Amino acid sequence: MWVSKISEIIGASPTSFEHAASTVVARANRTLRGITGIEVVDKRIKVENGAPVEYRVRLRLSFDVASRSAAHW
Repeated sequence: MWVSKISEIIGASPTSFEHAASTVVARANRTLRGITGIEVVDKRIKVENGAPVEYRVRLRLSFDVASRSAAHW
């Protein structure tokens, strides 16, 4: 039997929302195996002196968790 789990992760980039999201996914791939889906939950821009300085995204990642009897890692 397989079980899926969901984690929310926040990332930031001075460049763009896309860069912030790809940074989050790259980091998540280092520790999570079997990511099956990603949902963008929230986007925000930090502004200083009237100019955007940081793009922030909150992602919801779905991934499979193996049962105790399955040793796929």
